[in-house]
Amino acid sequence: MNTQPIKTALTRLTDQARRITHLLKVSVQENDPTLKATQTAFGFKVSGTASNNGITASRLKLGFDGKSVSLPLSEGDTGASVLRKLRAALPKGYEAHVIGRLGSSRTIGISKAPGTGGTPSIDPAKIPTSISANNASAQVESEIWVDSKPGPGPGAKNANATVRVSGVGFADAPPTFQVKSIDVYEQGTNKKVATVANPTLENSEVRRGQKTQSYSLQIPLVSLDLSKTYTFVANTGINGSTPQKVRSEYVTVGQAF
Repeated sequence: MNTQPIKTALTRLTDQARRITHLLKVSVQENDPTLKATQTAFGFKVSGTASNNGITASRLKLGFDGKSVSLPLSEGDTGASVLRKLRAALPKGYEAHVIGRLGSSRTIGISKAPGTGGTPSIDPAKIPTSISANNASAQVESEIWVDSKPGPGPGAKNANATVRVSGVGFADAPPTFQVKSIDVYEQGTNKKVATVANPTLENSEVRRGQKTQSYSLQIPLVSLDLSKTYTFVANTGINGSTPQKVRSEYVTVGQAF
């Protein structure tokens, strides 16, 4: 069996992952009758083919990181040509990446280029694995995995993660955690590969005085090196205290078959 094509594809994926420091949140506006662009969790999706036959000339407007880009749309434009136009129009220090594709549709992410402020200056390993405030404690557990089941779907382009913030309070009084954000860092490079502001609480439970709040995240596969380990950093308050950073131990990327 010739494994060279597989090795080449994995090398390309790893190289692409190393180039992405942090996918930025993107706002989207378009006015073409037949090409549609919609915001996603990690960028935006372009589907359909532009006709540019509306009342006004068709344009795609993107906002990210305090910047904005306006792209003219021509008849026949698809996700692939929008990507080419975007790469030519991005301000210096930013990159565009394909993070998903289905037929002519493209899901596109924008990140800061390496060496332009995308790499954090902090060392996540120095962040504590437990904190305390207001007569209560907090610690973080995490797990991350890739859905390797056959067929397309969200698992084909995203890794799944679960983050649990837990702790106990004085006299067994269950604490309350106010999680402002969750960041994900790669061990060794200290690269931030994802961040979620104001994550959605998925579950909250109390067992024998210990409070646990659980959060679910999705991380683009192109942001990950599956041979690396990652730590999840929660910026959380305890019982209304000023938020502090607390991290999980480094975890490997698992696979679900």
